[in-house]
Amino acid sequence: MSIVEERVAGKSGLSVGFFWLVALILASLPVFWRALEALGDAWMTAEYSHGPLIPLISLYLFLRELRAAPSMDGTRPINTKPGIALLVFALAVAVFGNMVRIPDIIAYAMILWVGAIILIGFGWERGKRHWAPVLHLVFMLPLPQFLYWKLTIFLQLLSSEIGVWFIALAGIPVYLEGNVIDLGVYSLQVAEACSGLRYLFPILSFSYLFAILYRGQMWHKAVLLLLAAPLTVLMNSFRIGMIGVLVNSQGIGAAEGFLHLFEGWVMFGACIAILFATAIALQQLTPIPLSFSETVDVDFDGLGAQAKRLTGIATTGGLQIATVISLALGIAFLTMPGPERVIPPRDGFALFPRQLDGWQGRLSPLDPATERAL
Repeated sequence: MSIVEERVAGKSGLSVGFFWLVALILASLPVFWRALEALGDAWMTAEYSHGPLIPLISLYLFLRELRAAPSMDGTRPINTKPGIALLVFALAVAVFGNMVRIPDIIAYAMILWVGAIILIGFGWERGKRHWAPVLHLVFMLPLPQFLYWKLTIFLQLLSSEIGVWFIALAGIPVYLEGNVIDLGVYSLQVAEACSGLRYLFPILSFSYLFAILYRGQMWHKAVLLLLAAPLTVLMNSFRIGMIGVLVNSQGIGAAEGFLHLFEGWVMFGACIAILFATAIALQQLTPIPLSFSETVDVDFDGLGAQAKRLTGIATTGGLQIATVISLALGIAFLTMPGPERVIPPRDGFALFPRQLDGWQGRLSPLDPATERAL
């Protein structure tokens, strides 16, 4: 049956294959439900509050790529076997994650599952071209706890050292012991919340998007992508250094107002501005540099029409097999008894929270009133 015939057979102009695709997605939800709940909890924290934006950005990238693809009308996906194989592997990993009750494993399996859906729907030759939007979904996942704390401690100490270097550049006597900045009269502790990790994830995601949309040579894109991590560390260290300078000159009360002003959107905006400036500078190295408006290809034209094209997906044996496999596994998960899950309390959603959760008093051997946590 051709796509045109399927649209006539379907309701509201939707192809039969589209209903198979919807059934496949719904049938897989019980397998990935534990990961979806964990993602919801993680996205309520400051470090991962950018998470809900990632699927939307990936969808935007996918629809942009779809504009360059030929029409699907009258054609069927070629070679869906790799997609089925990847789907079975993703579901097997997800089942293992459910057995050991580790949501992180299920979440990573879900990204493989998304890639499998694309390969099944479009076939190997066309589906493999959409790797960039699928890979971008990694930025919505929280890091494993052991890696999160190792990275937090590393960034905490690194930001402290570079922050002290900025303070010393201002001619202020300063001493660093671990993550405690000693200014003599005042002592500032660089707490976990000030490690810069809450800025690193959204800036990495934006840098990835920026590298994809940038019009230029491949090594330019690599520079923009690799610049995100050191840029975040440097800007966070600069923030810590400026706080130390203000505290030394105006007292501990000055730090609170400055931290309110410089955290969150200001720091994020500064990093984005530097990335744009870097892109413009890289363009000047080319024989015919593009203008500022042409440097980054941000285009939303025709995305609705591309989304509508997805409703014309063809019915294939691969899509039907994948749906049957997912349905059988989904029913098994729904019928199996599971342990009750206790959801720990989380902070309210905020893309960049403004509360000073890092500022807490700490006992000092000299004067409790002169030591604070950054």
